[in-house]
Amino acid sequence: MITDKDKKRFEKKIIKTEDCHFWTAGKTKQGYGMFSYLGKSMPAHRFSYLLYNGNIKDDKIVHQKCNNTYCVNPKHLILKNKSDTRKNFYHIRINDEMIFNESIRYLEKLKKIRPDLKKDIEIIIQKIKIPDNVLQINIEN
Repeated sequence: MITDKDKKRFEKKIIKTEDCHFWTAGKTKQGYGMFSYLGKSMPAHRFSYLLYNGNIKDDKIVHQKCNNTYCVNPKHLILKNKSDTRKNFYHIRINDEMIFNESIRYLEKLKKIRPDLKKDIEIIIQKIKIPDNVLQINIEN
C-alpha cells in the first residue's frame, strides 16, 4: 500500500507543466525515471500509474502516450500488452510538435533551476508560443 510519505517523496521529484509532468531524479540511459519503492527500484511512470490510477495486471505494462520517457503525468499513462509495445517500439514519432513541447518543458525546468531568470524565461515562453515568432527551416534531402 502506497503511503502519504511515499506520495510526498515521489511528488518532490516532479516538475509539472500544463502538459507533461517530468521526472527530475534518477533516470536510466533510455531516460526513464526510476523510483525506489518498498526497497526496490521501479520505473517512475509505473509508480505514478499505481499511485493515481490503481493496480496493474501482470500481463500489462505502463506506456506513456506522449512518448516522453521521463513523463509521469497520470493522464498520459495507459496500460498496454507487451506485444503491442514491441510492435510500435520503432514507430515513435519525432515531429515539430514534439520538439516544440520539449523546448517548452526544458524552459519550465530551467525556471526551477535558475529562479533568477524566471521572468526572462517566461517572456521567451510566451513569445515562442506564437507561431509567427518561430523561425521554421525546412531542409530537403
